[in-house]
Amino acid sequence: MTWNGVHFNLHSVIPWWGMAIYFIIVAALFVYGWKKHLLASYRTVDYVYMGLLAAILVIWNFFISPLIPRFSAVTTIFYYPTIGELFILFLVAALIGKPGSVSIMMIIYTLLSDIFHYGFGGEPFWFIYEVTAYAILIDLYLLLRGRYMGTPYQKVLSFKAEVEVEQTSQAQAQTGKLSKQKENVRKVPGLYFLDGAVVGFIVMIAYNFWYQGFWATFIEGYLYTLHYVLFETMTNGIGGIIVGIILAPLVYYIKKVITGGF
Repeated sequence: MTWNGVHFNLHSVIPWWGMAIYFIIVAALFVYGWKKHLLASYRTVDYVYMGLLAAILVIWNFFISPLIPRFSAVTTIFYYPTIGELFILFLVAALIGKPGSVSIMMIIYTLLSDIFHYGFGGEPFWFIYEVTAYAILIDLYLLLRGRYMGTPYQKVLSFKAEVEVEQTSQAQAQTGKLSKQKENVRKVPGLYFLDGAVVGFIVMIAYNFWYQGFWATFIEGYLYTLHYVLFETMTNGIGGIIVGIILAPLVYYIKKVITGGF
């Protein structure tokens, strides 16, 4: 049985019940974040970042990235044209620093991809894949890192602050009355390298683990072996960690320039 190009083949490496458990866990974590007031509202500039970087990602994936193998053979342990996508996802997470921002950007990206390249066959499952394979995992990491994503700072819960960061209350700012709140922030040299490693690992294993492990079978009917999926996931994960660490200083510098520094 097929519907809109979807085969509904459940003979995948990752069982359907495993995906169901994953969705439940992710939903529970976001409910927890909402109750703990960890999900902030978005500013207009946040939506600008999402839309602009989603459009840039479309250009990279469909117009620039396919040209790279024409000039250089892809012989590394991972598909290195994906570096551009890793960089853009890392950048949007760092610039906005709010859980949900990466998922919204990937929804915009998938819509643009369907309009200008793929068509709408297989939907709505491609939206689900793009969000659940890596975007939502980066958003979960943002629950921990928040607006300090991509920087050497981390908010702490202690009363003694090593660094005091001044925040402006959005509600009072709209009325012209500015107040300053103090956050307890700790500086951890090189913490943005960890951010890069985490994002790099999440993005680089997405195709092999999530797509080849479940969605390629469920949507398109492709079959893969467990050993193949595990080997590809391992090698790409290692490559993603390395690339993420390399890109981390660049993302930190861009964020520092755009936001005025930390």
